[in-house]
Amino acid sequence: MDVPIHVIRYFCVLAEELHFGRAAERLSITPPSLSQQISRLEQQLGVKLFDRSPRKVELTGYGRDLLPLARRVQDDHDQLLAWAQSVRRDQHTPLLRVGVVAAGAGALTTAAIAATMQAIPAARIEMRRLGFFDVASELEAGRVDVVFAPSPMVLPPRIRVEPLWREPRVLVVPADHALAGRESVTIAETNDEVFVAVARGVPEVVNWWIVDPRPDGTRPRRGPTADSVDGLFELVAAGAGVNIAGQSASRQYRRDELAFVPISDIEPATIVLCSLSDSPNPMVRTFRETAQELSPLVDGTLH
Repeated sequence: MDVPIHVIRYFCVLAEELHFGRAAERLSITPPSLSQQISRLEQQLGVKLFDRSPRKVELTGYGRDLLPLARRVQDDHDQLLAWAQSVRRDQHTPLLRVGVVAAGAGALTTAAIAATMQAIPAARIEMRRLGFFDVASELEAGRVDVVFAPSPMVLPPRIRVEPLWREPRVLVVPADHALAGRESVTIAETNDEVFVAVARGVPEVVNWWIVDPRPDGTRPRRGPTADSVDGLFELVAAGAGVNIAGQSASRQYRRDELAFVPISDIEPATIVLCSLSDSPNPMVRTFRETAQELSPLVDGTLH
């Protein structure tokens, strides 16, 4: 048995109006045509759905039982159509999915997104925060198109890495720490501290962030580990150790329990834009060019 969706809609409207003339007007058909369609439905179902008289139209018991089912079918059909329209719209709407790792967010990130949206008003931008170790997997899986992240990183050759800006590194300490009120510190002044660090990073990258070894050859003491910036800063706030981060972390993770102190004598972090060199998304090239135009760095592409 196949009941067309338009007949279901006719039934629901007549059940609401209980008047063939008003229902037909809502449906933009003639009353005789509506009457024929309802009669055909009753014959198909083998039950009477409406009691008709010259003065009134009433639902029968079968009609009352059918009404919630028919409305559900009608609603599901409307949702299906809305979904299909959304899919068609998305297929024709440029989409860029932007990932951000920890200190990868900054003024240039915001400016690049704003400039892209101004250049392509129809574009849709989706933002995602990523973990330290998600850049390659998220790009290669197609879950993001571009990623702002702090360098250094170890990435496969397929991923293109472009430097955008540099920022000083800061020492992250508990708010009541002895160094918390300082305008700046040297790395040697942190030699007695315990450092919390990422749990499963590439050793060379982890060592670069916590400056291991130090210029004088000493090694920092290591404490608990975490797999995210939030986790590291929770450990610092709890007094489990200190950490080194990019300066933008002091804006993004501002909280009363933490202090961020500039380190005056170590190499700054470089924020880079990562993307697949063979990305099929035409928005990626546009975004790369926009970000490069805004970048204060002009030393080319990092490989």
